[in-house]
Amino acid sequence: MQYEQGAVSLFSYESQLIPGPLQTETYARLVFSSHYPPLEEEEIEKRVATRLDRQKILERKPRPILHFILEESILYAELGDPEVMLAQLLHLRRCMDLPFVSIQIMPRKTSKHAGLAGPLVLLATPDHDQLAYVEMHLGAELYDDPADVSALMQKYGMLRSQALTAEESARLLDALLAALLGET
Repeated sequence: MQYEQGAVSLFSYESQLIPGPLQTETYARLVFSSHYPPLEEEEIEKRVATRLDRQKILERKPRPILHFILEESILYAELGDPEVMLAQLLHLRRCMDLPFVSIQIMPRKTSKHAGLAGPLVLLATPDHDQLAYVEMHLGAELYDDPADVSALMQKYGMLRSQALTAEESARLLDALLAALLGET
């Protein structure tokens, strides 16, 4: 997180959830309340506050370059009440309109792609250090070795080419929102 707040660029691929910097408070609370073994209420609130604090990157100046690739299945997850997901998807759509944020969707029908090994985050610091961050069930790993970071950057580059364009992704989300809003 310390590197994220000062990053000049951040690239994130997520396969299960909306990335932390794009989560609404209600969605984040739902994510943390789903942990097992269960977290105490105080810990959930602490983690939600930390998650929301991460979103300051969206308000920071100078603006960082933020790029996210999300699996399409994330958009259709039925987490919590339908209102939770609707609010989250509306927030995601607003984020797509920010000039320094780019969001691409990996189509569900993609038979294979470079992200099957799981989520990753790449970032560049103001000192031009390149870092990669990979989360696992029981921990996370920060990579700073140039060879490791380069391999993950190549993987991310391939993901970008395999995902829908930003414009196609916005149209897909617009169609999903239109369908959801027509039903509510």
